[in-house]
Amino acid sequence: MATVFIIIYNILLATVLIPASIFILLFSGKYRKEIFYKISERFAKWDYTAKQNSKKTVWIHCSSLGEVRAVEPVLEQLKDGCNIILTVITKTGRVYGEKIKTPDFVSLLPLDFYPLMNKAFKTVKPDILILVETELWASMLYAAKKHNIKILTVNGRMSAKSFKIYGSLKFFWKYFTDSIDLIMARSPEDAERFAALSGRKENVFVSGNIKYDRDFNVKSLRSDFGLAQGDKVFTAGSIRETEDEIVADAYLKINARGDGSRIYFFAAPRHLSKISSVKKTLAGKKIEYVLFSSLEAGKTPEKNFILVDVFGKLQSIYAISDVCFVGGSIVNKGGQNPIEPAACGKPVLFGKNMDNFKTESEILLKYGGGINVSGSDDIVFKTEEFFSDKDLMEKTGAKALEAVNSQKGSVKITVNKIKEYFQ
Repeated sequence: MATVFIIIYNILLATVLIPASIFILLFSGKYRKEIFYKISERFAKWDYTAKQNSKKTVWIHCSSLGEVRAVEPVLEQLKDGCNIILTVITKTGRVYGEKIKTPDFVSLLPLDFYPLMNKAFKTVKPDILILVETELWASMLYAAKKHNIKILTVNGRMSAKSFKIYGSLKFFWKYFTDSIDLIMARSPEDAERFAALSGRKENVFVSGNIKYDRDFNVKSLRSDFGLAQGDKVFTAGSIRETEDEIVADAYLKINARGDGSRIYFFAAPRHLSKISSVKKTLAGKKIEYVLFSSLEAGKTPEKNFILVDVFGKLQSIYAISDVCFVGGSIVNKGGQNPIEPAACGKPVLFGKNMDNFKTESEILLKYGGGINVSGSDDIVFKTEEFFSDKDLMEKTGAKALEAVNSQKGSVKITVNKIKEYFQ
């Protein structure tokens, strides 16, 4: 039955993908650079020769930058004993994958057609395929099993929203998720959903979240940004559509009631392609701002609202902030990673839509390092409370860091389980 399904899947995929690609090529400059970046790699044209040595070859596949960063500690512990192949879907993930130097080969994932995936497996000749979080690709799984390759899922994540989608096609996905030899899930809820989808419980267990084990330490000082220790700094990270308006309104209200201290707001859109949209929002509210890319090292920003228009600086900004808000959470986008500011010892504000980081947000709330907000008034109230009470701010930040530290240890469990499959 799996063979029948994979044939139908490939036909349907081609039916959708070909016209969509033509449309993007002709009419969408917004996505063209991303989709057609290193396009040959998406057709499995890889400049790689399988290594002839005694080491096991491990193919690790991530979706995007966040997953590559999360799996870094795992790569570090595997690199000496393995040939590591890393594939990603996004351009930013691929760029970062090459930057860390740990993998022996980095590429974009081929389009999920069986002939392309089959070609990729013949090129790489992996002993183990490791899928990070929710990377389920039917042709990839089918090809891996055809090549008798062990398949593991690490940091397995299955949100309620994702489970609803996959679960509606369970008759299809059970034939492919059943081929995964071991699923290491982040939480009991994730484990239950993976077990329900695959129809197997014996190959699913809770290993914890490897994202807690990442090294979040960054050498970032306020003086690097031209800010003084007495300045008050708020950062809104990974904000989505309409959240820019909420953050802008909060800035206006806090500034209007300021106590005379210098107050700075950093706002980082989730996608840099939204910078122009955020600019329009700020202009409409008559907020003067400066682009992060125009800042000079050590020089005080000319404006108090800094729009982050560069990639890879958010963790450094979190580190020098007093209070942080994590976007995608007031609007219904499932939220973004609250661990990043929490690991810097900062109070973390987020909305109630944290389905993608449900466990992480619940742990922060439990420890008292996370605070739910529902709009600009909530953000203003909590931020002003922290700004006016340094002791409360530091204690809340310490609780956030305590929450992060309480969850460490997943990388060791994950690496040990992977090594069991080296035998």
